[in-house]
Amino acid sequence: MLKPCRARGLAPGFTLIEMMIVLTVTGILLVLGVPALRGVIENTRIRANSESIKYGIDLARNDAVRLNTQVEFASTATGWEVRRVTTGEVLHTGRGGEASDLVTLTITPNGADRVTFDAFGHTLATNPSDGSVPLTDVDVESVTPPTASGYRPMRVQVLPGGVSRLCDPAVDATDPRVCL
Repeated sequence: MLKPCRARGLAPGFTLIEMMIVLTVTGILLVLGVPALRGVIENTRIRANSESIKYGIDLARNDAVRLNTQVEFASTATGWEVRRVTTGEVLHTGRGGEASDLVTLTITPNGADRVTFDAFGHTLATNPSDGSVPLTDVDVESVTPPTASGYRPMRVQVLPGGVSRLCDPAVDATDPRVCL
């Protein structure tokens, strides 16, 4: 049986120059791609936290109608709680979302931390548990916003009729994502 003839001195594999070129191209792609990826990660965190808060508010409203009693959504140090106003019984809890320590929540009006729904699903003008004004907006932003374009903080709004919605405070009035 004949063996294939190999040229003397040539070994299979990559040359040093080829390896340097691959490393250089990979480095350039990483330098260009990491800032954009950071923006995507921050936007995902913000959206997860915003949707968790909206979900908790919707749970409180639905439970108020379902149980035919006043139910409140309250923001806590570790997330949120939905509880019955008359008994204080906690019906649901939430952590707030993915990496909630990396986002900041700004609640409007200043100092508000809860909203109460009546048996019809409407918000009350005053929270009966502590006499405070109900929250109307929760702004969710990154602790360290990226410098790349595309960064999108979010807002959760509780409208006077009790409906909650997620909106983008940075868009203009013609965009359907605009805050009311």
